[in-house]
Formats: sequence, structure tokens, C-alpha cells
Amino acid sequence: MAQQNRPVVYFIALVIVVCGACIGWWLRSSVAGRIFQAPVISGSMATAAPGPHYALQCYDCKIPLMVDATTVSDENLPVCFNCGASNSLDGISVSTASVLYTEVSDEDLRRWQRVVFDYQGSRYIKRIMGLPGEKIAVEDGELFVDGKLYQKDLKEFDKLSTLLFDSHYQPLDSTYNMLQRFGVRADDPGWIFTLDKVFAFDAAEKTHLQWMDYHHWNVVAGFVPPVKRGAPTAVFDYLPYNQFISRSQLNFVDDFIVDLTLRIYQPGVVGLRLLDLQLEFDFKQFNVRINHPNNVRESTSFTKIKWKKKGTEVRLRAGRLDGRLVIQMDSFHHQSGIRRTELTGDFEMDLATRKTPFSISANEGILDLTSLKIARDIYWLGADYTAGRWEPEWVAETDSFLLIGDNQPVSRDCRQWGQGISRETILGRVVD
Repeated sequence: MAQQNRPVVYFIALVIVVCGACIGWWLRSSVAGRIFQAPVISGSMATAAPGPHYALQCYDCKIPLMVDATTVSDENLPVCFNCGASNSLDGISVSTASVLYTEVSDEDLRRWQRVVFDYQGSRYIKRIMGLPGEKIAVEDGELFVDGKLYQKDLKEFDKLSTLLFDSHYQPLDSTYNMLQRFGVRADDPGWIFTLDKVFAFDAAEKTHLQWMDYHHWNVVAGFVPPVKRGAPTAVFDYLPYNQFISRSQLNFVDDFIVDLTLRIYQPGVVGLRLLDLQLEFDFKQFNVRINHPNNVRESTSFTKIKWKKKGTEVRLRAGRLDGRLVIQMDSFHHQSGIRRTELTGDFEMDLATRKTPFSISANEGILDLTSLKIARDIYWLGADYTAGRWEPEWVAETDSFLLIGDNQPVSRDCRQWGQGISRETILGRVVD
């Protein structure tokens, strides 16, 4: 009889265990999963969490554009970061934003998380830059942790970067179309601009590498002296959200990532130039040759591609990031150390070497450049909003977090407060 009842007892015990586990999970979820809301009252975390702003669509290239509502007006019209067009504010109302946040455990507080916290009677939203006990420093736009240059991966870059250009959004005004943005040398006939509004390369026979240069345009609103739309310039630490905000100096930014989509019909060699770095992707031999300054060269192989008769799409990311060359193409990942492009101190000379941050070339075959995006890295500033070295000793000496705003030129945060934020005042992390 006892043996006959044993399965029933086991079943009842199992039900009790499962029910207990479910109740425990529900109790934990009801606490940790509670969602709270916090208003965003300033642009210190723009554009991840913008303050009062205008949300526009550029009338010419149609790209979405977000600008600080306190810095633009009918006299100071917002300038599109993608094509340089000035946009009217007629019929557009000021938008406000809020963030959702949830309670977070100590072990889940990680670098680059956005958190909500209380400080001196006010509620703030910032991003975790430094963790308790770390020795933090910033200099020339770079972050150093415990004396070493912090090197972000591409996912971290994507959280912090600023979009500069997107070929999907092309101006309707032919004066500022892609033919004006890209320069093709007269003796390089392989590149053409098609009716589909993409650049294509077609060379039946192998030639030299035929280069097409991307010219970065000056889209800084309120630039002094004023510049004509479409004027070339270098990449600076300008955030398009900050229209017409006065700054004593803009800083050159040499860290950027290029996102390319190619449709290759007949493979050959595709070259990329990233300031003073030159890459050659040999899609016949399936290797990439990297030419550094001072005649330093390296080569590495990538996974073979199976070519399709109607063309094969190849997605490629390449760029300069935190002292490294970074390449990603499907399952292929590569990184290698690079030297900084040093400033000479002569502004005009430094500017001239940076007006063409990116170029693309091909020497044979048939391909379309169907998509191109360029984004720059965040440029860290010190407590005085300059590129000089800033090293807060109190971060390493106290059990506190270093919290910083993404909008480096305007954010008031731990840099200016002169102290870290204790764990007790952090209310939770922002829900992505």
C-alpha cells in the first residue's frame, strides 16, 4: 500500500516545490521589475535622453534631426548635420522626454549604463564612466582607466557615437547632391553615379586603384566666421543637438567608423583610406592588406565568400577607434594598433590633412556602393570643457561612481561637482 502511494507523494512534493519557486520568482520580479519614470529637464544626455527639443525632418535630405529647443529660433534656424540645409521651425512644437528606469543590484551596475540618481536635492540622468576604486583620466578626447587607454568595442562605440553622414538621405537640391559630396579624379573613369542614386564601379580590365574621396562638410551651426553650405572641413567634436552654442574651441576627432554595404558582381580589390591608413580588400584572394604610415605593412585572411551570379552583398565596418584599426565583415573581425595622427599646432595644416577623412577605391570588377554611413567617436572633455588632461583623484579614493553626461560640451556632472556619486543615491538604471 505504501509503495502504491509513493508516486502520489512524489507528485505532491514536486507541485509544492514548483509553486514555491514560482512564488519566489514572482516576489523577486515584483521588486526588481518595478518601472519608474523620470523627466528629462536638460540636454546633458542628448541625444540618448534629450531635454526640451525640436524633432525635425530635414526638408532637403529627409533625415531625422533633433535640436535643443533653447538654442534655435526663427533667427537661428537649425542646420541639418547630414546635408547642411537650414530648416524652418514653422508648425513645429517643442517636445519633452522622460526615461523609464528600474531598480538595479550592485553587481549589475556596469560602465556605460545610464542611471537615475539624486544629487543635492535634484534628480539627474547620467552615464557611468568610472567604477568605484578606478583611477580615471581623460586627455585629448580619450579615456584612461588605471593608467591604460580604454579601448571600446563596436557595441560600446555604437552607444556613444555621433552620426555624421548617411547616404540613404540624399538632398533633393542637385547643388548639394552626392556628386558634390564625393570627388572622383578625372583620370579615374571607373566610378559612375547611377540613376538609382548609388555609386558604381565598372572596369572590365585590371587598372590602378581608382579613388573616390568623401568630403566632410562644415555643418556647425553658428560657426564663426560663417561658412557657405557645402564647404569642406574636418570632423570636429560638434554635437548637432547643440545648435548655436558658443564654444571657445572645437577639437579634431580622428576616431570614426565607416559602415559600407557593397553589392559585388565581379570581385576585385577594394581599397579604403582612413586618414593616413590604407586598406586593400582583395576579394579574389580573400585577404586584406593594411598599409600603416612609415611603410609598416601587415596582411590577414578573411573567410571566403561564395559569389552569386546576381551579385553578392558584403557588409563591412572599418575605422579608427581608441588607438586601433577595427575591421568587421560578417564573421571576420580584426584589430591592430595604430599611431595617433598627431597635431602639428598649425591649424590650417591640421585641417587640410583631415578634410578627406575617408576614401574608397577599386581596381577591377563590378560593384555598387549601396550604403555608406560615417559616425564619430565621443570626445571626452575635462572639468573645464577642454581637451587638457583631467584626473579626478577622488574617484580612486572613494567608494563612488563617476557619472558623466554624453553631451560633453554642456553637461554639468561629476567633473564640475568635484565628487563621485555614492551607490545609495543611485535609484536605478534606465531601461533601453
